[in-house]
Amino acid sequence: MKVRVMMPAIAVCLALAPIHALAADYAIVERIKVPDGGFDYATFDPATQRVYMPRGAFTTVIDVRSNVATKLDNAASDHIALPIPGTSLLLLTRRQGTIRILDAAKDSIVADLPGEKNPNSATYDPVTKSVLVMNKGSGTATIVDPFGAKVLGAIAISKDTLEFPVADGAGHVFDNIETTGEIADLDVKARKVARTIKLAGCEEPSGLAYDHARKLLIAACGNGLAKVVDRVTGKEVASLPIGLGPDAVIYDPMRKMAFVPCGKDGVLTVISLSDRAKIAVAQTVRTQKGTRTGTIDPATGRLYLMGAQIDPAAAGRPRGSGSPYLPGTFEVLVVAPGGGA
Repeated sequence: MKVRVMMPAIAVCLALAPIHALAADYAIVERIKVPDGGFDYATFDPATQRVYMPRGAFTTVIDVRSNVATKLDNAASDHIALPIPGTSLLLLTRRQGTIRILDAAKDSIVADLPGEKNPNSATYDPVTKSVLVMNKGSGTATIVDPFGAKVLGAIAISKDTLEFPVADGAGHVFDNIETTGEIADLDVKARKVARTIKLAGCEEPSGLAYDHARKLLIAACGNGLAKVVDRVTGKEVASLPIGLGPDAVIYDPMRKMAFVPCGKDGVLTVISLSDRAKIAVAQTVRTQKGTRTGTIDPATGRLYLMGAQIDPAAAGRPRGSGSPYLPGTFEVLVVAPGGGA
């Protein structure tokens, strides 16, 4: 059943980030019921018009033309299901150390490849036609040929925790180093770290997005900040207040907006990048606690955010001892510009 919910936007930290006549009118317009299961990163494949959300034992699939949810039973992944351009392949990362290549059209396993400690997020580099898989626990990136279903090598990045990578389309991949508050700039062809960019005042950066047109990197920090830095110079362009508990950063190149879902506060921070000289928070949308990741269909501007109701009893349990969410409450929040128009 589709439930249309119109919710008011709330302002955030206006004294610190005034809105410069920015056009933003985002609201939750639909909630799509999905099965129980963990969730982490989400991706969108424009070729198939599908959203992919790994759930642990399977992957939830949403057709954005109908918002009907199905699943891929063989797409077991704890973190990400990455579509490979020009194919029906998905690359899936699994916490126990394997990287799966799956034919999504057939829901059939092509290969299970070795990663390192906790293969986590991943991105496709169009220059080398390879995927870099960030091994969160070992501080390395495994280089995968998804077409030949084989591991090509690895890049040693750091002994610290790695988070979400983005490709610049010119042979470099950028990745957050969570422990040190830096961005690693990887030269994929040379298989080395070209440099690191320090994110001043940023604690535990998680999500990262890239604005190709303006060559800007947008990182979400665990201490309630978003940092915008110049990809070429590495210099900070803007520092903005966001909610607490961010994970993903989602960028919309059509509307020149970045979105940071913040799970601890239960808000979605909307950032306008249309004017490089006036980058600012344009809106804060109330979502719900626990909603921290998602993806976007750039054609419509609709965001698909994974969420579930927090279990009050989970507060007294040790971390990792069970799901913090109430069974039967898992759903995908659809957030649209212009109130869904």
